[in-house]
Amino acid sequence: MKNMDAAAKLLMALPEVFSDLVDFALRKTGFKVMRGSLKERNTEAIAQLRKQKRWYKTVRNDVVEELEITNGTVTADMLVVLENQSSVSNVMAGRSLLTFAVRWDDWRRETKRDHVAKKELRTPQEVLDGVLPSDRMAPTFVLVVHFGQEAWTGPLKFTDSLDCPPELKPMLAECPSNVISFYNLSIEEINEMPPGALRAVAKSIHYANQPEKLFYEWETDPSFKPPRLDEMVDVIAIAVGMNNKLMKQQKEEDMPKTLSPMAQYLFKREEARVRAESKAEGIAEGTEKGRAEGIAEGTEKAIIKCIRNRRSRHMTPERILKDLQNDFDLDEAKARQYMEAGLAKA
Repeated sequence: MKNMDAAAKLLMALPEVFSDLVDFALRKTGFKVMRGSLKERNTEAIAQLRKQKRWYKTVRNDVVEELEITNGTVTADMLVVLENQSSVSNVMAGRSLLTFAVRWDDWRRETKRDHVAKKELRTPQEVLDGVLPSDRMAPTFVLVVHFGQEAWTGPLKFTDSLDCPPELKPMLAECPSNVISFYNLSIEEINEMPPGALRAVAKSIHYANQPEKLFYEWETDPSFKPPRLDEMVDVIAIAVGMNNKLMKQQKEEDMPKTLSPMAQYLFKREEARVRAESKAEGIAEGTEKGRAEGIAEGTEKAIIKCIRNRRSRHMTPERILKDLQNDFDLDEAKARQYMEAGLAKA
């Protein structure tokens, strides 16, 4: 079983999951991802800090996709940079700002190379900038997804990490980290997601410590129904504490105490099921045994009554013996045993 960082990276790289996530993040803007427009981009970007090319700043992101968004009227390109977090980070807003800066510098240098190749830079300032007045970079959307089991408390904006008067913050560098924390989301917000792997994961994290509610969602929400993605199952198993590797490390007698709430719930549920099945089997076995015994007892009484009735009419033993064989499908030996028993009880 993978750890959460590795499992989340594989899940969020799936185009349908990535698109659902961006749609959810942009839900208040009216824009949605145009399906089929995703193009995977290099997750590593380098900013050149010195002209001598000896100093560089590198950023590595989890997933980077170039895509198109539309609101039905306007269509725009967008670069979405995704960071997956298992725990709360107090520097994520700064990292988001750095990510944007490095991606911007990468765009500026690429733009400059293109202009130089086409000999389009004419003034000294244009040559220095490498960018013409009409050049515009596609928006870079830095998105953070939090898979942890605690509230996100890290700064959501870069200026929130600065020690300065509030009046100065609008004048300073800013970049929201756009955090989506499944733990912080209400179930109403999660239900705004379309049925699919993203919603299943969000609900599993949201209800990880409320197994009865999560089990209800498993049984009623189509997001959990086949086809079930292996990547989704990996993330859910880790989120709710059903990681096989961790479970195998527990001593059998300690399992009910040390397992996650979901694992404990399923452990107790299975115990109850086994007890119920055992009880039902015992009742069924007792009922069947009683019924068989009752049938045998009733058959014996009927045979004895038949013998007495025929004796009272002075029928010969040979005739009674044949009647027993014919009426009760008995062989001669068994019929004689009943004859002897009937005589003994007469």
